[in-house]
Amino acid sequence: MKIVVLPDPLCYDGSQIYPLWAYKHFEIRGNSIVLFQGAMNVTYEYMLDIEDAIDGKAISGDMLIHFIVERFDSPPSMRLAYYMQRLLIVCIKEQLLEYDVKTIRSGDDLFVDEGKLTVSIATCGISSEKIHCGINITTTGIPEGVNAVGLQELGITNPMDVARNAAADFSKEINDIEMDITKTRGIT
Repeated sequence: MKIVVLPDPLCYDGSQIYPLWAYKHFEIRGNSIVLFQGAMNVTYEYMLDIEDAIDGKAISGDMLIHFIVERFDSPPSMRLAYYMQRLLIVCIKEQLLEYDVKTIRSGDDLFVDEGKLTVSIATCGISSEKIHCGINITTTGIPEGVNAVGLQELGITNPMDVARNAAADFSKEINDIEMDITKTRGIT
């Protein structure tokens, strides 16, 4: 799984979760994790969580680290996308422990005390599973009424290091699973 860090900030608007985004825009072909920093402002047309769309919830923030994961499978599976999303969250949680940041995982979100640290969605298209995960760097621009926490206030001065290491851990886990599959005999 390729890990690519984009050098320039980019606003996550939800369009990046669509299939082949990394290939179309950056010629990153195949299974990949694309990391970038930037704002987040998901518009209604790209809102995949139907409950959020019905409730009219805003999904925004001024500065986050974004993970865009794409894994090609035949056929792609929504269930597998959500399993991978949880694995990514666990990898981020473990990486934050290296910085003495203790988080609580609730489903696909991480919290520090009562503050929400992450936002995430998983989905699939006709050719791949996709995941977006954003980690708040700051809490500015977060929708009113959301109790959030950011990496800056947790004392993390280089958030991209956390992202790179979590992406490497996730990629290693996926690769290890693929290797285990190739060495295991099925039962009949």
